[in-house]
Amino acid sequence: MQCLEPQRVCNKDILCWFKASFELINRRFFANLFAVSLFFLILFFCTQALVVTHQFVSPVFMLFVFLIFTAFAFYLSIAGLIVISHFSDHSHVINLSNIIHSFVPSQKVVLKLSLIGICVGLFFWYCSVLMNPGSSIISSSESLIRVLSSDHTTMFYILKTAAVFLFFALLAMLLLRSFFSLPLILFHGLSYEEAQNLSHKGIIKNIKVMSHVLILWTVATLLIIKLAPMLILLLLPLFACFIYVTYRHIYLGEGMNEEVKAYQDVLSHSRF
Repeated sequence: MQCLEPQRVCNKDILCWFKASFELINRRFFANLFAVSLFFLILFFCTQALVVTHQFVSPVFMLFVFLIFTAFAFYLSIAGLIVISHFSDHSHVINLSNIIHSFVPSQKVVLKLSLIGICVGLFFWYCSVLMNPGSSIISSSESLIRVLSSDHTTMFYILKTAAVFLFFALLAMLLLRSFFSLPLILFHGLSYEEAQNLSHKGIIKNIKVMSHVLILWTVATLLIIKLAPMLILLLLPLFACFIYVTYRHIYLGEGMNEEVKAYQDVLSHSRF
């Protein structure tokens, strides 16, 4: 862990991180598109399962199961997108077996992060229910399920659901000091506790910059939830790339993307 001592960065680096993230997405656009599409396909089938089964099981229980499963799929997708970003940066061939081999060992970590995200989300949801005197957990659950049951609004609310997951994932990662945990575990084999401590150290050392990052991502996510849920299709891979680029700069001292190495030859052998 000595070689992973976090470095100090400044606010002007934030713009460079976004620029580098867009470049990495552009390098392997179809790989990122495939990963995002797979997540939304899982989210769609989970939503349909929730709509069908809530008539036979308690809506509160089914909604909780739905949130756990989709949160796990969300963090797994973020992990996969981070791996794709790493492969894109180093001009490695991308195929499904390489991606699975990279993040299968981090399944337990993904589950922990999912549970953390769910706890944060449920806390805010419970607070919002308490602020509405005529509302309750059961009525809120039933209301959400009725909205998802509508044929005209299903896809719209699926996109909104993904945006909400991104918002609470961001809060959970930064408030609970695990923003850099996934890349530290994926690429350095650290345990969850080691990665969390090192992530916390990097956040504290750059608290001013990371506070600005939190504000930027929070504003962007809330605007997308309110105005343009379709943009979540771009925001998810951008968020994963941003995590990777930020981790790479703070812990490895590499602010710029690597130059493409014989990229056309690599791409011709890529399954994506």
